[in-house]
Amino acid sequence: MNMNNENKTELINYCLTVTGNFILQSGKFIIKIVTITIKFSGVYLMWILLHYFASQMYVKLCTPGDIFGLLMSPFLSSTPYCQGLRWVIYNGAVMINNMWIVLATWLCANVFILNNIVDNNNNRPETST
Repeated sequence: MNMNNENKTELINYCLTVTGNFILQSGKFIIKIVTITIKFSGVYLMWILLHYFASQMYVKLCTPGDIFGLLMSPFLSSTPYCQGLRWVIYNGAVMINNMWIVLATWLCANVFILNNIVDNNNNRPETST
């Protein structure tokens, strides 16, 4: 196969165009993912922090670790602040579980979409030149 300079130039221009479009589309995709991640991570980060600190506070305030704490536990567990801390702990755990489900679903959906795109590109009939 003998190519003249004009064909080589066209081939190089085509390769640069395809590569440039790929980089541009990849950049847009990455920016979109980062933007979405920042929006959602703020809410989930808040729940993670609330869950952590409420768990630490519950142990210190509602279940003291000595004999007196054992005797006071039935009384302390019904106080409003212990009930509020239990609510934060429970709902924080639910939100963290939901975060993992959403993340796994999103990742699976995007992997299948990208896999489908790659499969479709690989199965295209070749054109003769």
